[in-house]
Amino acid sequence: SVFFIVLFGFIVGYILARVKFKGNRLLFGVFLTGMLIPQHSLLVPIYVVFKKFGLSNHWFTLVIPYVAFGLPIAIFLVEGFVKTIPTELEQAAAIDGCGFSKTMFSIIMPICRPIMVTVAIIQSFGCWNEFSFALVLIKNVSLQTVPLALTQFKGQFASDYPKQMAAMLITMSPIVILYFAFSKQIIEGMVAGADGEWIYFDMVPEEHEVRTGAPEYTGRICVIGAELNEDKLAELFKVK
Repeated sequence: SVFFIVLFGFIVGYILARVKFKGNRLLFGVFLTGMLIPQHSLLVPIYVVFKKFGLSNHWFTLVIPYVAFGLPIAIFLVEGFVKTIPTELEQAAAIDGCGFSKTMFSIIMPICRPIMVTVAIIQSFGCWNEFSFALVLIKNVSLQTVPLALTQFKGQFASDYPKQMAAMLITMSPIVILYFAFSKQIIEGMVAGADGEWIYFDMVPEEHEVRTGAPEYTGRICVIGAELNEDKLAELFKVK
């Protein structure tokens, strides 16, 4: 589920951020609407549809709702992040002969790694802890998820609380370790699309005249995720 959420979220988010077509913003709004709908309000309708078409009790049963509910936030984050990437990178790739798909996967995808890692970790938490859909859609014991397996320690007339507590500790350990290991990446990825800015500068006239023959030049650069002030940038690029 996490793999498909990250993959489809990146593809759709990139297309919505870069490809201009009629209904672009409308389609983006439709995806964002999925973030406003309570997931559990769709539990009964999804159960009825899955039951009618024979989609229950299969290894792929939970993949469908998990991907559907995970895509809106993934598309929202990726779309915002891609907009901070200068389009000059894609233009240069096009000049070098890269097609649309190669530019997307070879040029843009590596740059989007921070936000993709953030999406993967967030969705891992959600898929690992999800209980309601797994309880309703999965009846086969061999296909049950970890949260459902915890219910096996509780019977109708008695409960084995020591084993249940031990199982809960074992169950939560991987996801807790994952969070503490990647907590910095989660925070950086969530704000990565918001801390870039265009900084305008005037190049040293003598230096630019040597390069182009023009006496003056005003350009701009984009600093993404960098903690550089204008004085530091002027020092690095030797501009006024």
